[in-house]
Amino acid sequence: MGIISNGNTVIDNGAIDANEVDTTQIANDAVTADKLADTAVSAGPYTAANITIDAQGRITAASSGSGAANFENVVAQGGPASGTYSPPADVTKYQAFAFSGGGGGSGGAGNWQQQGGDGGDGAFGFYAGPVTGGANYAYNAGGGGSGGAGNPNSSNGAAGAAGGSTSIANLFTVNAGNGGNGSGGGPSNPGNPGNDGAAPGATHTSLNSNVLFYSGTEGLLTSEGGARGNAGNPKFANPGSPGGPGGIFIYDNRG
Repeated sequence: MGIISNGNTVIDNGAIDANEVDTTQIANDAVTADKLADTAVSAGPYTAANITIDAQGRITAASSGSGAANFENVVAQGGPASGTYSPPADVTKYQAFAFSGGGGGSGGAGNWQQQGGDGGDGAFGFYAGPVTGGANYAYNAGGGGSGGAGNPNSSNGAAGAAGGSTSIANLFTVNAGNGGNGSGGGPSNPGNPGNDGAAPGATHTSLNSNVLFYSGTEGLLTSEGGARGNAGNPKFANPGSPGGPGGIFIYDNRG
């Protein structure tokens, strides 16, 4: 049995019985880390950790989580433009705000003084889902369609061009607005407007959304994604106006 006297310990049989040492007999900070029993947890940093703590406050299990990191903006691009989005190996999720280009308006027909068609609006879509870290994804930000030329003679003004789609390969495509049609031949046959774009599969969608996006590296990217082009003034055979450009913002959980 061990004998304790005035803080000094004399051990006469190689052991100290239970309850013969209490916390008042141990100096503050006297027990160092080396004197603590090891747990099954490996030393090192853990990201978005899942941990288990026992009744004594010890961490008995720990593992890194996935998908819980902060989202960061990694692409901010106005159209027309293209590039490659390459998420790091530990990235598992993405989000994207995407605008397609608006269609251009058709030109006016001078002698007929007949209006052509406006271009179709581009579309907006918000997308989110899984990505494969370490893979390469080609992206495209669509431009606006050009306006059609006017015609001073008794004939149609030229049709406007379609806008460009905005997409990330294997993830989504936001379809652009079509160009407006020229007048149909005569004062009573105005041109038809182009069809609006669409954002299939998007979590949130809209046409011609007046949304301000700001990136510290790109500045103000767009104030109105994919605005339609207007038909040219038929009286003066003016050309149609171009459609507004699209754009894309990509975020992922690398933060």
